[in-house]
Amino acid sequence: MQKEDSVSRRVMLRGMGAAMCLPMLETFGPSTALAMSKTVESPRRMIFLSYGWGVSRKDWFPEGEGAGYKMSRCLKPMERHRKDFSVLSNLSNKRATQGHWGCTTWLTSADVNGTPGKQFHNTVSVDQIAARKLGAETRFESLELAASKEDSKGTGPGLSLSWSETGNSIAGETSPVGLYDRLFGAAEVSLEERKYQLKHNRSVLDAVLSDAKAMNRKISKGDREKVEEYFQSVRSIETRLNKAEQWLDRPKPKAPFERPKGKMKTSEEIKLMYDLMAAAIETDQCRVFTYRQPGEGWFGELGYKVEGHKTTHCTLESEAYRASIAKDQKQAEMLAYLIDRLKGLKDPDGSTVFHNSLIAYGSGIRTNHDLRDTPTLVAGHGGGGMNQGRHFVYESNQTPLANLWLGMLNQVGVKAKRFADSEGRLGGLFG
Repeated sequence: MQKEDSVSRRVMLRGMGAAMCLPMLETFGPSTALAMSKTVESPRRMIFLSYGWGVSRKDWFPEGEGAGYKMSRCLKPMERHRKDFSVLSNLSNKRATQGHWGCTTWLTSADVNGTPGKQFHNTVSVDQIAARKLGAETRFESLELAASKEDSKGTGPGLSLSWSETGNSIAGETSPVGLYDRLFGAAEVSLEERKYQLKHNRSVLDAVLSDAKAMNRKISKGDREKVEEYFQSVRSIETRLNKAEQWLDRPKPKAPFERPKGKMKTSEEIKLMYDLMAAAIETDQCRVFTYRQPGEGWFGELGYKVEGHKTTHCTLESEAYRASIAKDQKQAEMLAYLIDRLKGLKDPDGSTVFHNSLIAYGSGIRTNHDLRDTPTLVAGHGGGGMNQGRHFVYESNQTPLANLWLGMLNQVGVKAKRFADSEGRLGGLFG
């Protein structure tokens, strides 16, 4: 009987009392490429990118359908990746009602006003469902990123794109420096101090829960429902603390570049966030990402004196519309850069990280505060078997966006039969 390779593809280098976790290495997989192709399955990743105020209504969507479509003016910077992404027209969150909320329900497809007795109630976002499976073996189940509050106009309520199982907003990391420190931060805090901090956080949680349970016996039924929602939020924090404890004595990987400094332009901020995503993937610290991107800062950087709100309802000849086109083109340029980065990273089976990833890019608003046929682009191959390189135009602009989310979940191995108001797996793109 052939002895199995006892060395994990996640190698720990040890020496002088220290340990360092390396990225997954092909060297320590099965002995032959043929065996590797049969036995080693590369990880799947999901990245969700969104922004406020929608897109340029006449210049973002392509002309024609299928593989022979004409690339639109705004997506032209993506031309070199044409075979690796598709544009999807006529997808909508049918239950969306707020023309200023570009991101709030983009990943939930929720009817936020549909819960009796509640003015606003969101539901779990698709990334969090994916994270349960894809994030089980990584330091972070998911990473939520967001622009600063000042640069998040037109996105709607929420602290990021992500929402917990109880419909509560998950806070997003708004600083590339903060993300850098989470991924590669120096270990100036001792292991004992980190253990103490975790224990202290648990003590605080236990005390809060104890007080809340005591109060629960003295309040009305409606207030008890609110407290139960609060309990659910605390349980989510407990889950993250459990994850932190599991990785407490595992040193972070060596940083791939120096810690960023100084104030950044919008393009620099997005590029650095993309570089950090790629670094997190390369060191296999996370496999599910959301990024609610900055928007307002683009206009000043590109030389326009307009506000994002004006770009949603303006004439085609106006400065606001020209600013919208310039913003869309720069965003597409940055997306093409991210794809370049992921294509340059190899997985243990020899395929690229990009091949094994899915990137969703879009917004919950089209333009003119229109909530139907919202801009939607999907890049990557999710491990293979997808029909990329096309413009899919679905029959009705009431086609649920949730059909796409369900298809993406299934593509990466999440065995869900339904998500939100989905009517089935989205046809065409997923074969």
